[in-house]
Amino acid sequence: MKPVQLFCWHFMAYPYLAKDFDEKYDSGWVTVPNSLWDNEQAKGLYQEYIDQLAYADGLGFDGSVLNEHHQNIYGLMPSPNLIAAALTQRTTRGKIVILGNLLPLHLNPMRMAEEYAMLDQMSNGRLIAGFAPGGGPETFNYDVPSATSREKFWEAVDLIVRAWTEDGPFAHEGRYYPLRYVNPWPKPLQKPLPPIWIPGSRSASTLVEVAKRGFSYFLSSRSHGGETHKAQQQFAEILAQHGDSYQPSRFGILMSAYVSDSDRQAREECEEGVWYFLKNCLKGHLRREGRQLTFGPGVPYIPAPAWREYLKGYKPGRPLLGDVANWEELDASQSIIVGSPETVYRRIWKIVEQSKAGNLLIQFHIGNLPAELTRKSTALFARKVAPALRDDSLRFFEKHFAVAAKEREAGALP
Repeated sequence: MKPVQLFCWHFMAYPYLAKDFDEKYDSGWVTVPNSLWDNEQAKGLYQEYIDQLAYADGLGFDGSVLNEHHQNIYGLMPSPNLIAAALTQRTTRGKIVILGNLLPLHLNPMRMAEEYAMLDQMSNGRLIAGFAPGGGPETFNYDVPSATSREKFWEAVDLIVRAWTEDGPFAHEGRYYPLRYVNPWPKPLQKPLPPIWIPGSRSASTLVEVAKRGFSYFLSSRSHGGETHKAQQQFAEILAQHGDSYQPSRFGILMSAYVSDSDRQAREECEEGVWYFLKNCLKGHLRREGRQLTFGPGVPYIPAPAWREYLKGYKPGRPLLGDVANWEELDASQSIIVGSPETVYRRIWKIVEQSKAGNLLIQFHIGNLPAELTRKSTALFARKVAPALRDDSLRFFEKHFAVAAKEREAGALP
């Protein structure tokens, strides 16, 4: 049994927008004018962001997390594999997690299989391979039909797994990716294959596909509470239906955190970055005002059962994350946890107890937060929050899952 694994997630936001951006522009996604990019200000930005991830690796985080986004100010990684390649040379211990390549947006999944294999070799077996179907603005601005995106996605994933684990050349008779020769060079270093992580938002069909394949699941919601616990329970039930048992290492959640010497100082230091993130970076994606570019062309790809599940939990008037009006509403969402080391530990531990999540993917650079404050918060977390989280989670997981195993053996649990 492992303690909770702590990862530093970096979205690499564009931090140089004018103060009146929220008033003047409808969205930070897809239609946001790229004339706002300022080369003079942005010179060295990627290097600084890579430096922050390398710094977290040196502090003992279990890994760095990257993801793919297109045509937005929220995340400047249209190719997270490029950043991952840099990290293979700048980090030495932590995993390199790409969560993940958006497979339906790419012409041929073999390209992703080959690039991930290269990264696994370059990192000496530290890659965690994440795959996602691509939703919302990504399918919209790439003009990818939504109706077939999930079928294409799972065919692509299965093809990649087969390419990594079966000697080639062989033919793949697929509906979307028919290939005469599948014979990738190189193969990954990890055997039989790198760990595979799939993000999602509680779609039952995604949970079933993840369980069938033995992958790990990551809840993409930023707000934590009862819904996070429900997602964990739902995943555990589906695993049991497929002859498997839930382990904390199979489930993860995303959150943001800022740590300083006191609660008051933490809020004062990060408040500008937090509101920049909420009002600018999320505008048009997780905000009602502005144009929401939610689906690509065709029938929306959310399956009917998942849509019904979403509507059950929907409450009219409930603010989306980007719509929170004040700090109190933000605190209640448990999405961005701000405070002293003691406060941050207490609030995150409550989430771990409730969710039984074994992987926390934590965003430390928030919006336009200055580099020195990002490093300060990351270091305080690593030195004053992480040790207690690891120690307490190990005892909690060992106790809880040992009891669950005994009950399962006795037939009291599925």
